[in-house]
Amino acid sequence: MLLLKKLTINKEAKISTLLLMIPLIITLLLFTPVQEEFITKGDIEPVTELGVEGSVYFTYVHSGFVENYLDKISLGIQYNNIEFIPLSDEEYEYYTSEYTEDDQYYKEQTIANAVNVTSDSESEPKHRDRIADIIYEAREYYGDSFGLMIAIGLIEEELSMDYSRNGSFLISGTGTIEADHTVGSVGAIRHKLLTAEENGVDIFFMPKDEIYYGETSNQREAINVLEKEDLDLDVVFVSTLEEALNVLEDLN
Repeated sequence: MLLLKKLTINKEAKISTLLLMIPLIITLLLFTPVQEEFITKGDIEPVTELGVEGSVYFTYVHSGFVENYLDKISLGIQYNNIEFIPLSDEEYEYYTSEYTEDDQYYKEQTIANAVNVTSDSESEPKHRDRIADIIYEAREYYGDSFGLMIAIGLIEEELSMDYSRNGSFLISGTGTIEADHTVGSVGAIRHKLLTAEENGVDIFFMPKDEIYYGETSNQREAINVLEKEDLDLDVVFVSTLEEALNVLEDLN
């Protein structure tokens, strides 16, 4: 009887101690600073979500930053394949203060480029209205990596084309579109490829930029990811909008 009573007291003491420690642990998790960016898989969306009458999709990822361990643990539980990247004080300050303004500028610029390089209209007010409409529809998305796919969708709309061949092909991609029709480099390549693979994309367009950036290019990173992750994904690297259109016109 004495032994049984002693064990019961020890167990209760442990539980009481643990209960007392929980607020301390939560406090430490909340107030111990962490400055890290996170990136994880996202989804694909049709350009029709942006008010563009095309059949193609754009790919996005989930990203942001954490400021404490509790947020980091919560995200780790919520998302698999999440990546955390430590931020220096300077990077963290930029990310939290100027990032949103810069992000908005580049997003608006790639949308403006997409409209300007694909429209036969010479009407400046018409261009401005269309740019404003797409910017409004894209308000929930950040970044400029959907520029190429918006441009392809606008070409489909302008010419009454359907590059998906009535849904026979699931076409997506990433890359900015510049005023000279070139496709610009973007970020989060690994997670965009994983997202495309997960969604069964048939054709995935990416910037053809190895000639400019070498080993740090989107192109080289994508090749490495495809090999390392053993992805069954048809990635097509393009330098310009016209190269992408040529590929789509030759689909059979």
